[in-house]
Amino acid sequence: MNQRLYLSPPLSVGVERTLDSEDSHYLVRVLRLKPGAHLRCFDGEGSEWAAQLTRSSTRASVVRVAELVRCEGPCELQLHLAQGWLKGPAMDQTVQKATELGISDFWPISAARSNAKIDDARAHGRMRHWQRIARSATEQSERLYLPRLHAPRGLSAFLGRPPCPKLLFLQPGCEPLPTNLPRQALALLVGPEGGWTPDECNMARHANADLHGLGSLILRAETAPLAALAAVRHGWGWR
Repeated sequence: MNQRLYLSPPLSVGVERTLDSEDSHYLVRVLRLKPGAHLRCFDGEGSEWAAQLTRSSTRASVVRVAELVRCEGPCELQLHLAQGWLKGPAMDQTVQKATELGISDFWPISAARSNAKIDDARAHGRMRHWQRIARSATEQSERLYLPRLHAPRGLSAFLGRPPCPKLLFLQPGCEPLPTNLPRQALALLVGPEGGWTPDECNMARHANADLHGLGSLILRAETAPLAALAAVRHGWGWR
């Protein structure tokens, strides 16, 4: 199978792109690709192209787009993950695996029990880092669309202007997440390591969110969203 690579839009037949040093190093040193190697490139907006490596350099390789091989319209079902801010690797893993599980949008939430403080400088750097992780996960999982990553915000701000009417608020001890959820846009809200506070749970209730748990097991903060996303996707028939 040809290596799959993200190239920012717009793409068209004959376009040449110079890759940055990180992508170039990966193609040349890790995959050991030579000029003439065939690639697949996608634009993150629904199109995938056959392409060829025309110059092989660890600092600035060049890829030429050849032909359109796959195209699909936007997914009608939006699946949002609003995740209470987690420390370092836990949040990285959540972004990666949630992308593989098909989220359309990722919302970092500053929760009362989040262990990391979020300032503008830190948030900007983390967003760039997560974008790289989401891009890599999209390349690996054969998705055509990159998930949208939104700027961090507090829970009240998110609930005040939710991205869709259906909100699932994950809280241990509540009725288990249904296995027959209707196929409709929804947002899944998952707390940080310390969980949601009673005030945050009440805030969710007042926003007409449905509170659900995952049975008797208490999962780690980075495991819970993945289990819930898998349950939702399974209920939708993985479509």
